[in-house]
Amino acid sequence: MSTTPGLFYTEQISTGLCAAQVIGLTTTAFLAGKTFTQSASATPALLEAPAPLLARQWRRLTNNTSSDRLIAPAVALIHTGVFGYLAYKEPSGSRTGYLYTTSASLLALLLPYTALLAGPIVQKLDRKAEDLSGASLTDSKLEEGIAQEETVHGLLDQWALINLGGSLISGLGAVLAAWAVVDRVIAVPAGIKFASGANRLG
Repeated sequence: MSTTPGLFYTEQISTGLCAAQVIGLTTTAFLAGKTFTQSASATPALLEAPAPLLARQWRRLTNNTSSDRLIAPAVALIHTGVFGYLAYKEPSGSRTGYLYTTSASLLALLLPYTALLAGPIVQKLDRKAEDLSGASLTDSKLEEGIAQEETVHGLLDQWALINLGGSLISGLGAVLAAWAVVDRVIAVPAGIKFASGANRLG
């Protein structure tokens, strides 16, 4: 058997698209980790605090006065744009294209998911933080008589559950995008020639 130079090759994409893939993947993975940590690690500890202190901690957690709440929409838009474009560039019906499309769709879904489900709860928590800003931080009886789901603790618990769902959406989107990137790099045999009979001797 004789071979030509370059037995295998992998199709390359531009440096710009490579950079876009890296940015899309890393920012989405960061978002998934950030939101998961807020729900699974930070929230259980916060719920031990009295209502006034919890309301203040909520405001600090979400950093209401900065751009922190813009992180999720920004990451979702970047991811959707990058991997939506890569899906468009793939051949119709390809597995890689399907993975890119599904990943981009999941992150696009994150925007209405957050706005519709978490948005009203966030607004209530912000109002609670404002209303309780002047209360004693150790007053544990301040919300007696209020329905449990409308207390600071109840609202934060609801928010944490919805936020956890958001982390699963973004995490799955990151996994599918990574799978698509790996799936696209396929070694293709190039220029292999098989010789037979007397040709093998020459």
